[in-house]
Amino acid sequence: MTVWPVLGWAGNACFFSRFLLQWLDAERSGSNRATTGFWILSLVGSVLLGAYTAGRGHAILLAGFVTNGILYVRNLNIALRPHRTRAHASAPATLFALSCVAVLVAASVADAATAPLDRVHGAWLACAVVGQGIWGSRFALQWWCSERAGRSFFPATFWLVSLVGNVLLLAYAIHLSDPILIAGLLPGPMMQLRNLALAQAAGSGAGETESSPPPAVHLAPR
Repeated sequence: MTVWPVLGWAGNACFFSRFLLQWLDAERSGSNRATTGFWILSLVGSVLLGAYTAGRGHAILLAGFVTNGILYVRNLNIALRPHRTRAHASAPATLFALSCVAVLVAASVADAATAPLDRVHGAWLACAVVGQGIWGSRFALQWWCSERAGRSFFPATFWLVSLVGNVLLLAYAIHLSDPILIAGLLPGPMMQLRNLALAQAAGSGAGETESSPPPAVHLAPR
């Protein structure tokens, strides 16, 4: 056995553990909170799965783990130092979102140039690029909201965007017949639907603004 599957399964274990802990806490408390441990597990899982996708040559998926890892670090900083973020940080968040798009486009070109022809069929490549773009955009949305509020939280729209991106990436992983990627993405929709229900019940809708922040909701993503 090579080192890549070990890294992949270890990364999936981190991602699953963080959501399991978050889900159990949400069910007990009736809110969607996240501790600093959630972000630490997220960062470790992103590094491990980023290494796995790099070793397997999945450039599109690697781009997502890299960009998400940056936002895990930022959310960890916000969680440790609440109310010390820059208000109205829409410009930096927008620039980062555009950078993510540029990275994903470059990754898709690299993937198309190096992958076998049967794997780069236009429809499946589009599924991967669109899915990864949506999947990555959830963190740009979450970052923008957190910077404005001065604390790390997730609006209900985060879970909706996560659900759409997760389904598309799961379809792509099934097409690749990659059991590690499938295992990592398969539990997502169930957790996202449940967290979406909890977030809506807590009043953290998509229309919240900084002047009317969501009520003590601290959420966490895949």
